[in-house]
Amino acid sequence: MDTDSLGDTVLYRAAHYGSLDVMKYLINHHHCDPMATNNEGETVFQHAAKGSPSPDVIIYLINECNCDPMTVDKKGWTPLHTASYYGRSAVVECLLSTGKCDPLAKDNEGRTPLELAKNRQQRGGTNTLPIFKNQSCG
Repeated sequence: MDTDSLGDTVLYRAAHYGSLDVMKYLINHHHCDPMATNNEGETVFQHAAKGSPSPDVIIYLINECNCDPMTVDKKGWTPLHTASYYGRSAVVECLLSTGKCDPLAKDNEGRTPLELAKNRQQRGGTNTLPIFKNQSCG
């Protein structure tokens, strides 16, 4: 499958925009690998956590594709780091509810998803901190 200059495929774009039907088609009929990495070490999972407003893509990747929610990119970010940084509340809640994500996992700079959520809230962005508190993480 062709990639852009970042190493992203159409599967990355489908995940980013929450196009679950397109993702299923690409994975099931074109055998696209959801765990393949781009130039930044990101998987489709990170792109879904970054852009998709719906947890449906996340649930599909975990339950149907057996994707590991603790996979890290070159920055050491898990999908929970990514969703926390970008303020994707529904995705943060979904990831935490699986019990498979560590809200205290540190990236290459020692930052946790919880810290990224606090920083986003302090900058006036979408506040995902209550989700962490509801999951007894903070």
